[in-house]
Amino acid sequence: MDETVRWTNLHPWEIAQRLLARYEIAVSRTVVRKLLHKHHYRRRRALKKQTLKTVPHRNEQFENIAGLIAEYEKAGNPIMSMDTKKKEYLGNFYRDGHLYTLEPLLTYDHDFTSLARGGHSSWSV
Repeated sequence: MDETVRWTNLHPWEIAQRLLARYEIAVSRTVVRKLLHKHHYRRRRALKKQTLKTVPHRNEQFENIAGLIAEYEKAGNPIMSMDTKKKEYLGNFYRDGHLYTLEPLLTYDHDFTSLARGGHSSWSV
């Protein structure tokens, strides 16, 4: 997490509402959007780019799975994939959605629970 990167998960209409409530400044969400653009904020999605570690032969497990899938398909067997994750852990993990920010959002390429900070929670700032 880089403290110099500025970002918000607020929608332009939420920023407009907060400006009115806190500072009595009435602006439309269109004006907020234009100001975000003027100051080089862009809607961005978090990117899984930061590698935690280099593992020798890491790709072999994926090649093995691909081979098994091909073998099962050839035999006419059904193939199912399930994602059983439910918790959202706190930390530099990928989250679906977009934010306005000046720089790309880089997250770990794997969401290992050992890297989580204290339990689970939904993502909010």
